[in-house]
Amino acid sequence: MNLPVVHLLPNNDLEKFNYRHVKIDGILSDIELYVFAGQHGYHVLSPMLLTTGRYMLVNKGIVGEKKEKKVKIEKVVADGILYCDSNKSKNWFIKNDTASNTWFTLSTEEISNELGIELEKCVLWQDDFGNKLTIQPMKHLEYAITWFALSLTWLIMCIIYYRQNFNKA
Repeated sequence: MNLPVVHLLPNNDLEKFNYRHVKIDGILSDIELYVFAGQHGYHVLSPMLLTTGRYMLVNKGIVGEKKEKKVKIEKVVADGILYCDSNKSKNWFIKNDTASNTWFTLSTEEISNELGIELEKCVLWQDDFGNKLTIQPMKHLEYAITWFALSLTWLIMCIIYYRQNFNKA
């Protein structure tokens, strides 16, 4: 992760740069896919036409709600961490809702079939996309309160247990 940023050329093999910070030139499409991200909302992914003529998904960030307005097609230099998924296993329990553009699993193969274009197996997770989308801060307060309440309950139960057992002895 601390290696210098690599500006990929058309003849570079993407999978050799897995988990590396890269820059890639291309044309970002107006298609936006919404991948469920739990309480944070949705990851917004768009296919980008690379200079090689192939497409790759670019994660533009997280939004709280789906937006129905169309974005424009534009030429960009995308900057971020490249993640190449070699796992081709299918999840039989979770189904994507392609009719409402809600994806629960990030399967480049399934998205490729739905869009009718051949996608690279790699996804670019952007660092910054011109401040168009921002990642919502994670709120861990509820999680912390839950665990502190559970530990307090456990402590009280232990005190009651030991008082009852040591008083009988």
